[in-house]
Amino acid sequence: MWRRLWSRSVRPPRAERQTVANALRDRLAVFLALATIVGLGAAFILAKDTKFLMPGPLASAHGAIKNCSSCHTKSGSGNLTWMHGLAPGDRLADSKACLTCHQMPNTAFNAHGVSGDILKQSTERLAKIAATTPAPLSARVQGAAFPTHGAGERGLSCATCHQEHKGTSFSLSETSNERCRSCHVVKFDSFDGDHPKFERYPFKKRTQIVYDHEGHVGKHFPEMSKKDATKRIPDTCSTCHNSRTDKRVMTVAPFEQTCSGCHLDQITGKDRASGPKGVAFLSLPGLDLQTLKKKNAAIGEWPEASEADLTPFMKVMISRTERGRALIKTVDSLNLMELAKASDSQIRAVTNLVWEIKGVFYALITGRASDVLGDLGIGGGAKLSASLIADLTAHLPRDVVVSAQQQWLPNLGTEMVNHKEAKAPKQGGWITTTKESTATVDSDTATIPEPARLAQAERQARSKSAAGPAVAKPDGGNETPSASEPPRAKAGDQTDDLLHPTEEELRAMAAPVRDALKAGQPKGAPANAPSKAVSDSPAGASAVSDATQATPATKVAPVIGIESKVDPESWAEYGGWYRQDYAIFYRPAGHKDKFIYSWLFLTGPQAPKGAKSPAAAVFNVLSGKEAQGSCTKCHSVDDIRSKGRLVNFSRPSVENKKARFTQFIHEPHFGVVGEQGCLTCHGLEKGRSYLKSYEQGNPHSFASNFGAVKKETCQSCHASGAARQDCVTCHKYHVNGVTTPTTNTKLPTE
Repeated sequence: MWRRLWSRSVRPPRAERQTVANALRDRLAVFLALATIVGLGAAFILAKDTKFLMPGPLASAHGAIKNCSSCHTKSGSGNLTWMHGLAPGDRLADSKACLTCHQMPNTAFNAHGVSGDILKQSTERLAKIAATTPAPLSARVQGAAFPTHGAGERGLSCATCHQEHKGTSFSLSETSNERCRSCHVVKFDSFDGDHPKFERYPFKKRTQIVYDHEGHVGKHFPEMSKKDATKRIPDTCSTCHNSRTDKRVMTVAPFEQTCSGCHLDQITGKDRASGPKGVAFLSLPGLDLQTLKKKNAAIGEWPEASEADLTPFMKVMISRTERGRALIKTVDSLNLMELAKASDSQIRAVTNLVWEIKGVFYALITGRASDVLGDLGIGGGAKLSASLIADLTAHLPRDVVVSAQQQWLPNLGTEMVNHKEAKAPKQGGWITTTKESTATVDSDTATIPEPARLAQAERQARSKSAAGPAVAKPDGGNETPSASEPPRAKAGDQTDDLLHPTEEELRAMAAPVRDALKAGQPKGAPANAPSKAVSDSPAGASAVSDATQATPATKVAPVIGIESKVDPESWAEYGGWYRQDYAIFYRPAGHKDKFIYSWLFLTGPQAPKGAKSPAAAVFNVLSGKEAQGSCTKCHSVDDIRSKGRLVNFSRPSVENKKARFTQFIHEPHFGVVGEQGCLTCHGLEKGRSYLKSYEQGNPHSFASNFGAVKKETCQSCHASGAARQDCVTCHKYHVNGVTTPTTNTKLPTE
């Protein structure tokens, strides 16, 4: 008992002890409160600013920002202004301030920064997958507690994922799997666990370059290596594909490094087995001249031997006006080589066609190419630029057109002046410089003839000087004009020499020929030594005048003609213009030929499939299977919403690969692939209709050479305890990217 009494006397009762503890705690709390108040008061008094009350330091990317109001729209001025942001307001207001520096599309606040249509399609696709994947219990609980339905429609602020004030070493772009799963409630534990299988990854649409990997590896490369040992089969895919500097996207090496060894000769026409190697640009089409003569069609001179077709390019040039388009539409239904059954109106159309063609040649000789092609009216009616006109003509030399005219239509100038429809310019006509007078031509159109015709000019001058230019007398006789009289106008039936040389011009043209003949005399011979032809003439040749005997002709060396053993087409083997038969051709100069590219670029949008317009005719002749240049052999052709066609000349850019949720970085994987190299992941599939899929214009309907990459292939490395497998390893949030300034910018102020 004494022990119990002792304990009572030493230890206070339990109630008393509790009371003492509470008192001590209360005193301590009061002390701490007073200390806090004193400390805060001292801090406000002694501190120059309120940085010690900031939520935390900014990340290094935003370290230069000094004012809270630069990012927080609710922030004012003065102490503790950061607390204003705690008040509820427009949650997207601060995000709009982010866009002051970070450039994004107008869909920046949509989920993943994409349009509503893409989100809808993606959601529907994922919903189908989710229907077959049971949601875990945790996902159902989270969905009930924190519903995310409609969050994408309301818009997401930048702070949803990018949270500041966590220190300079914090990564603003770091995203955890848990954050991704806050919206994607159909969860899976890991990539090698419940992640859905791939759907045709990575094939979204066909490539712009038509390259049959199966055909090249299995057929073309072996055949080429047998013909030429230097052209061997590529060892690896990296022979033709290079990784960009960003190590992400694999690009195709330039044409000169990959395809030129086999395809350059196809482009220039060297390997063409049949048909012309060049593109027929200008031509005189073959006509049924007998029928036209029987029906009294006034077409003037026309070569009988021509069997050429009317080129699509000439159809375009003639169709520059409504009158020309109606004319081409009429003659397109005719066989110009067989007009026996043609009606009178069709014969008139053929006659007008002849004069339109002559007008094209006349305009090209007397004017400029820009005058002929500058207002074609194909590309939406806009006037063509000087550079495009230069590419459309490939700097066609005027001399090529002149020489063709001299051989095919030697009297073109006289005919155009005397043509009854050329008295005044007409809508749709090419004759814009012809005067109303049919007897004379402006000196601007009287051009100097070619040297090849000087001999003929001299013969004409000799015959006219011997007899004297005859002028009709009123009584029907002839007289010789005096030297003081100006040269007479040439008769309408006189043979033309590059449009209109006068008699005076003929004598001037003959002078260089006579000088050349004199230069051919033997050394030491007298200036007026008689030629052998004169000295050997019979004695009875007394009709020669005394003046002629006094100045006999000079003995000259025989004229030896030069004939080329190379045909014009082969002569232009490296590209350029040449004339053959009754057409002027252009032969492609090589890859990226400006002539073919420009015509395809200009006519494509106006040439839908099945169209019969002149623009469609040009596009078809340049994009056909056997077309010169072979552009569409490698470059795919897409339909433009059924309004036209587009040849994919431009190389695929990285921009085309941005709008994707999935990304793959090639470079780090090169060291882990097996002996098959790229075929470890990209397996060739035999028997697919790859080339056939390019015959139609929908780029999203195709059969790839390769099979889709399988999840099992990636899973062999990306698994638990091996390579990383978090969501952002393969998926990116901003599918369209974010442009972030890399230089110092002027920050917005209050």
